[in-house]
Parts: sequence; structure tokens; C-alpha cells
Amino acid sequence: MAPCSDPGAEEDAVPRRTSSSQSKVDESSEPETAADSPVASEPDAASLKGSAHRPSRRHLIVQAAVRVFSRKGFAETSIQEIAEAAGMVPTAVYYHFASKEELFDTALGYAMDASTAAAQAVRPDDTEADAAAFKDVVDAVWDWTEEHPNAARMLFLQVAGGATPGTRLLTKEYEDRHVRRAFDYFPDAEIPANKRSAAAQHAARSLRARTMIATTIAIQPLRIEGGPLSNIAVSRLRSATTDVCAKMIEGR
Repeated sequence: MAPCSDPGAEEDAVPRRTSSSQSKVDESSEPETAADSPVASEPDAASLKGSAHRPSRRHLIVQAAVRVFSRKGFAETSIQEIAEAAGMVPTAVYYHFASKEELFDTALGYAMDASTAAAQAVRPDDTEADAAAFKDVVDAVWDWTEEHPNAARMLFLQVAGGATPGTRLLTKEYEDRHVRRAFDYFPDAEIPANKRSAAAQHAARSLRARTMIATTIAIQPLRIEGGPLSNIAVSRLRSATTDVCAKMIEGR
């Protein structure tokens, strides 16, 4: 469906996003907090019904998309359901998003950016990356997961499916971003004697970092929605995950 015309619409609250390198999370209005709350809690949600011409309507659509996609996945979700969850009509959704695929990618990217922001808040890129900082980052991601279950489900349950070509690109960018940060934690090692040794060292570290990230992502679906780890105390899972990831970083 082609977007409808809205020449008088205000600037969108959520940036149009095609990849993680093109936008950042607006930390002043973190998506997951609102995404995990009923739309009715938004002061102007009722007045948004049937209109694409209200402030923050794009933001509300993405919030609703996170909630619905996180529960039903890409294939089973309709634009109609997302519009109803946002308190709007489908034409309001199509004004901002040309397709369900575009909206799904935006919602997934939103969750990715929010989880990344949680990690960067406790250890910015320009600060020292030591063992204590590593533990703080792991704890921060777990805290974010507990505080924002809808966005966490969107990230951890939907990221592996590759529902759209854009999803696969976003996933690669997300992993690459965190692999680069993981390299900061590797202990100092002897300078490789030659280019071949340097390439081998880099490949080994990259594999360890990617395995660590994959483990962190994979454990989350197993502990929610009645998964096989759902009966294990969160504190035990957090401790075990942190320990395993630390050993991967240390090369043990």
C-alpha cells in the first residue's frame, strides 16, 4: 500500500532506520520502557485513534510493533494488529512504513540499539575495559532484559530467524558492533611475529567474541516463555553466563 500524503505532519519521533549505522537510540525516550507499557498509558493515545497527524505517532507505532512482533513473530503479525495496538488505523501505519518488513526491521533495530545503549551506559567506548567493567556490562544487559521484556523478546527471539533481508543485515551489524567492543577486554598478548600470526590471533579472538555474544543471546529464549531454563533462578543464570563469558575472553 502506498503511503498517504501528510504535508503538515510534524517531525517523526523515531528516526527512519535502515541499518544500525544510520541511527542511534534516543536515550531521552528509551523505546522499551514505553513499549512494555499499555498504549493507554500514553497521555494522547486515545486522541491518536484514526489519525496519522499527531506528534510521536511514528514512535507509538514502533512501540506497538515491538509489543506485537515480540509475541507473535513476523509471519503471524498483521499491520491491522499493530495499528490497533497503537490506537490508530492502518493508513496511519502505512504513512510511516511502506511495508510490514520495513516496520519489523525498524522495531528490531530499535531493540538492538536499546540493548547496546544499556551496555554503553555503564562502559562508554572511551573508558577502560577491565574485568570489573566487563561484569558491569553483562549485568547491565541482564538488567535491561528484565526491565524491558517485550523489547528483549523482540531481540532475542526474532533476531535468529532472519525474517527479512534487512533482519540479516541488522543482525550482522549488531554482532560486529559488539565484537569490536569485546576486543577491548582481551588481555594483552605478545605482538605477533608476522602477518600470518597476527591474522591467526585476530581470527581466534573474533571467534571467541562471537561465541560469547551468541551464547549470551541464545540463553535468553531458553529461560523465558516456559523454556527449559525457566525454572532456574535468574541470579544463577546471570552468574553462570558471566563466568562463561569471562573465560572466553581470557581464553580459558
